[in-house]
Amino acid sequence: MVFSNIQNNSSNTTQNNSGPQPRILVSEEEWDFGKVTQGEKPTHIFIVKNGGEGDLIIDSLKESCACIEVSISATLIKPGESAELEVTYDTTDYAGKDEKHVHVYSNDPQVSDKKINLYVEIEEFAIPYLKD
Repeated sequence: MVFSNIQNNSSNTTQNNSGPQPRILVSEEEWDFGKVTQGEKPTHIFIVKNGGEGDLIIDSLKESCACIEVSISATLIKPGESAELEVTYDTTDYAGKDEKHVHVYSNDPQVSDKKINLYVEIEEFAIPYLKD
C-alpha cells in the first residue's frame, strides 16, 4: 500500500521483521551530571550495545538543544558488540535545574527511537565583590 511507505519514514537500513533482529541497549537511560558551575562542559560516555541477533545500525543522533554535543564511535554494531556514545553538556548560557534529551535512532524494530534523559543543576558563576 502507498500509505505504508508514507507512514514508515524509514531509511533503506531498516530490516524487515523476518530473520535476525537487532536490539538496542543503553548503559543508562538517564544521566544526572549533578551540580556544575555555569560555563562547565561535563561529559558522560554511554555504552550502546546490540543485544539482538542482527546488525544494529545507528541511523542518526538528535539533541534536544544546541547546548548538547553528541557523537558515537560506530554506526554499525554487530550482535554482542557495543559502541561509545559521548554526550557533552555546554552550560555556558544556562542556570538552575535543567533537563535535556538525546535521541538515538536505529533499525531496532521494537525501539527505533531510544531516548536518553539528561539532568543538570547549574550554579551561576559569582564574581566576588571586593570593597575598596
